[in-house]
Amino acid sequence: MHNFRYMATGGGTLLLGILSYYFAYFFIFKTEEVDFGIIVLQRETASLLIDYAVAIPTSFLLNKYVIFTHSELKGRVQLFRFLNLQFINILANYVLLKFLLELLRDYPTLAMLSRILVSVLMALFSYLYQHYFTFSVKKIGNKKAGKKH
Repeated sequence: MHNFRYMATGGGTLLLGILSYYFAYFFIFKTEEVDFGIIVLQRETASLLIDYAVAIPTSFLLNKYVIFTHSELKGRVQLFRFLNLQFINILANYVLLKFLLELLRDYPTLAMLSRILVSVLMALFSYLYQHYFTFSVKKIGNKKAGKKH
């Protein structure tokens, strides 16, 4: 049941991110370059920022309150660890995709499938990272407590 909840909420968050990106790209940002006053971004990058601004907080809340409810870590510790994971994911996605797309540029079908492969690898990594680090549970007792002197 735990794995199903993780996959269902992850899929829902992914869909929410895609819809946020779509909405931002087609309805909010109408020009190829978006001027934010201090920085000018390409339309795609600005839309991706909207995607992250919606999907990351939603993902954190779902992970904290629906999936990993057994964690006794403080919320701010969980949030810091979760944001670290998101940074790793963004960086790893970029590097892995760039590598695979360059490697497979002569095979368009395989290049497209590389996005799926990277998504699956990152989802598995994220689950393990969150389970064993971000929302970890303290072990009750220790090995020495069971031994008699």
